Amino acid sequence: MRRFTFFVVLIVVLLVGGGLTSLLIASSGQVLPFLNQVNAPDADPTTMLACKANQFFIFIAFILFNLVGIAVTIGILMWVIDWGLKRSKADAGAASRATSVTATETPAQDS
Repeated sequence: MRRFTFFVVLIVVLLVGGGLTSLLIASSGQVLPFLNQVNAPDADPTTMLACKANQFFIFIAFILFNLVGIAVTIGILMWVIDWGLKRSKADAGAASRATSVTATETPAQDS
């Protein structure tokens, strides 16, 4: 029942959002009251100038470059940790085999 209620609320929110979007498009953006504070296009967050577009592009490129660097670093760390775990398991297996061989080989007793 809880999942169904969540699903119904989600559908209602989506329908209301779609209705508001269609009203905004139909009335050329005059549905919501906007207060125009400045007429300068540099200060307007909705106006994209060439310098603002360049800054945005550089910002996105910087973020993506750093994300790739983070992913490569994490990948190398995981590879080194995995290599160390495999090596320690192999050493532990070789040591346990060596101790089991020496434990089963008892020296011959002179009778």
